Amino acid sequence: MTLEFKNVTKSYGKAKALDGFSAVLEPGIHALLGPNGAGKSTLMNILTDNLKADEGSILFDGEDILKMGGRFREKLGFMPQYPGMYGSFSAESFLWYIAELKGIPRDRAKTAIPEVLEAVELSDVANKRISAFSGGMKQRLALAQAVLGDPSVLVLDEPTAGLDPRQRIAVRNYISRIAFNKIVIIATHVVADVEYIAKNVILLNKGRIHDSASPAELIRKIEGRVWRVPAQPADVAELQARFAVTNIQNDDAGVSLRVLSDSAPTPDAVLITPSLEDCYLSVFGEGSKADTAE
Repeated sequence: MTLEFKNVTKSYGKAKALDGFSAVLEPGIHALLGPNGAGKSTLMNILTDNLKADEGSILFDGEDILKMGGRFREKLGFMPQYPGMYGSFSAESFLWYIAELKGIPRDRAKTAIPEVLEAVELSDVANKRISAFSGGMKQRLALAQAVLGDPSVLVLDEPTAGLDPRQRIAVRNYISRIAFNKIVIIATHVVADVEYIAKNVILLNKGRIHDSASPAELIRKIEGRVWRVPAQPADVAELQARFAVTNIQNDDAGVSLRVLSDSAPTPDAVLITPSLEDCYLSVFGEGSKADTAE
């Protein structure tokens, strides 16, 4: 099973949101990382046929998805960043509604709906109105409707937004568990959510692929460039002005900065193991810092 993007291009006026995007995806989790305006949402909207590309094509197992039409939509699950839901529906009735839209047979839906509600930890509120749900509960319901029907291609836009740390880990593990026989595309600002589960990370900037590799390979590329720098509080501002500082820790041991630099920033700087966030910041800069809240 393959999903191939061939020279996908989209402009808004004179600004190119996607500029010749080409990639071949196979089963597993593929993370889309990039700053706001990088083209992530445009790419997902073209894939889900909510937006038309100016140029290029997308092929599923060698067949153009636009020509496949409904046959491709049957294979697709989409979780938008801001899902629309009917507040008067219960979680269960909403999933029955989605099942009807997806054309899932009733006997299959009868089994699948309780399973996905349990997977996203909403079984105990299955009959509660969505209008009474918290943001995190709505987010989990949005994931449930995306995976309902066991789609081959799963597109998730910020799937853990609004979740507490335990829920984020549970959702992350669930996505990882179901990804073995699916092509899963995750667009997120939470680098920690994909560092350990993504098969491949696509660094997207201004509509173009800056790099594409496994998290381990991307991290290896910045080995020898991440330092822990002890500092006095009065020196922090100067160090920030001179170097890319990705973290500042202030505890009983004093102030310690995490710094990106090709050489030792100070005589007492110590090389440390880099992370995927360090790689992200080395490409996009501190101003585009991703959310790493656990």
